[in-house]
Amino acid sequence: MQHEKKSSKSSSSAKTKILIFVAIIAVVMVVQFILQDLGQGQNIRMHATGHSVTYEFDASPSFHSNDSRFFYFATRDGIRFISSNGVVDWSETLSLNRPIMVTRGDFVAVGEHSGGRRIYVFNSSGFVYHVDFDHPVVMFSINATGFLAAVVQYSTGYGIYVYNQQSPTVYLHRNPIHDSLTIPTAVEISEDGRYIVTAILDLNVRLTSTVIFRYFNERDSLAWDLGTEGLFSSEIFSDQTVKSMRFMENNKLVVVTTSQIACFQIISRDHAVSTQREVWSIDLKNNLSHIAFYGNRYIAYITGDRHPGEADADPVGMVRIRNVNNTEVGYFNLGRRATHLSMGHGAVLVGADRNFHAVNFNGNHIWEHNALHDTRDVLFLDNTDTILIAGLNRAEVHERRRTRNNELENIFD
Repeated sequence: MQHEKKSSKSSSSAKTKILIFVAIIAVVMVVQFILQDLGQGQNIRMHATGHSVTYEFDASPSFHSNDSRFFYFATRDGIRFISSNGVVDWSETLSLNRPIMVTRGDFVAVGEHSGGRRIYVFNSSGFVYHVDFDHPVVMFSINATGFLAAVVQYSTGYGIYVYNQQSPTVYLHRNPIHDSLTIPTAVEISEDGRYIVTAILDLNVRLTSTVIFRYFNERDSLAWDLGTEGLFSSEIFSDQTVKSMRFMENNKLVVVTTSQIACFQIISRDHAVSTQREVWSIDLKNNLSHIAFYGNRYIAYITGDRHPGEADADPVGMVRIRNVNNTEVGYFNLGRRATHLSMGHGAVLVGADRNFHAVNFNGNHIWEHNALHDTRDVLFLDNTDTILIAGLNRAEVHERRRTRNNELENIFD
């Protein structure tokens, strides 16, 4: 009897194990079926979220986002700070004929495209200050700590003025240039507010650009017996025009000309006047159609037509990504002439007409999107999968998500 009981228990245990095994197999098959069903006929595509802003065709809209779900939206009537889900965080009324927005980090400066006499400065919290000028402004820049530099045009020559939020009515720096053939083309202020660098195009004898390094404040200038101008160094670029300048990390200044990209390191000294040295330079074999900077560390540029006689130049539409140490970290061949370049979230967004590509800094392709309409601008918002597409009269937030192939929406995506 005892032997029979053991046999019965053993048989029951075996049946239980078999049932558990069959149940596990069934669950696995069901899960596989569900996953297969979910994935079948699906793609990851850009879809409009329904959150958008509208504007008149001739409103001169400008957009900016600093690795954020919020973006600045400026027109001739005002500026708004809006989230990717359509919530307006703040807004200010403006009155500008043809506005232009210049940005750096969380600061934006808004003024007239050319000839205006007032510039507004905002950050992510809203209005910061504005400056009124006695002469028309021909160009202006802002740095990441809110210093505004403006070039105004006198009846003869130009003037360079600098303000910040602590001094919005009295300039912190002024440099008059009483020569109409000596033209400021770019002005940069270091984030610590100690240095100001100006690119000057001299047309008096031959085309020459000079990059001038100055102390920003009078105290440093007088301490080293440099007079009120504070000039301590300069670099001459013969037969070149400076197209862009940018202060990067550790007071490194990147200068982009028609022929080269060069980087200069400003060396601050406690017991002697500051100095600078060139740390690297690359010769350009192409015109550059676009250039962008990111995070005080990265540079991306897109090649245009090759320079005459440069047989081994890059093809048109080559995107090259470098860091401030002159290491090329990635590249991407767009294969055609570019019309757009922006950077964000460790990636590059490059476009040609309605066709756009997201590429990470290593040059790896993330996604491609074909817009249905002509675009003014495209930029990253929350992440590389959320973008703002600005068309002729509407800017709409899009995000990448899975969709079935038989869905009709975004069929031409």
